[in-house]
Amino acid sequence: MKCPTKFAVALAALAFCAPTIAADTSAGRRDYEHNCAMCHGVTGKGNGWLTQYLLVPVPSITELKKNNAGVFPAKRVYQVIDGTTEVKLHGSRSMPVWGRTFQLDEVARKFSGSRGDSRASGDVVRARIRALVDYIATLQE
Repeated sequence: MKCPTKFAVALAALAFCAPTIAADTSAGRRDYEHNCAMCHGVTGKGNGWLTQYLLVPVPSITELKKNNAGVFPAKRVYQVIDGTTEVKLHGSRSMPVWGRTFQLDEVARKFSGSRGDSRASGDVVRARIRALVDYIATLQE
């Protein structure tokens, strides 16, 4: 095989794998668009379509890093999403706890015929939350 042919084969393999890689890195974006954008907006500015029906203004999540001395507060964001940290400024919790929703998704997946142990399900939930946190980090200004 000539060198240009090897290059073409490698390029074709990369192109074949690219959708899989993109799908993996976009998991957080998909969950954000499905669960968060309705309130926080597509760009995270707090201007989602549902805000017109809410009594409490939705904060922009694009300045979390800026408001935390230039460091994205990944652990706090994770805890807000999974429900272990309440957002005090809102009074009672007005943001849904997506960690619980992701857990229910895993329970539903199991009852639909997929098998796996509870530890694996917990791993899936944690991975989804981490992917969501990672995506929110990309929205920072």
